[in-house]
Amino acid sequence: MKKSELENKYTFLNKLLEEFYDVQYEYKNAKSNSKKNVESRLSTLINRAENYIESDDTLYNIVTVGKTEYERMISIEESFTLRNFSRDMPEILSRLKNFIENLE
Repeated sequence: MKKSELENKYTFLNKLLEEFYDVQYEYKNAKSNSKKNVESRLSTLINRAENYIESDDTLYNIVTVGKTEYERMISIEESFTLRNFSRDMPEILSRLKNFIENLE
């Protein structure tokens, strides 16, 4: 995969994370009757990131940690939950960015 393709993937995922932060802020300030709707938007953003990463083997192998497929799956499994996404996604982006920076 070319460096420019990886940079585009990084940009896409970074924009998803930024949008997640915006919607998360909305969620924290939402009234109880609209929280379900906002929570649904958060889940949609998480699912988009998960599907995007898991549909591309090269990207998946870059952002996951482990020597075996099982270790890689475990390393990312809990990242795509409402509870962990805001903590784990910056780490995933960091791994991708470091990989891109080390390409010639």
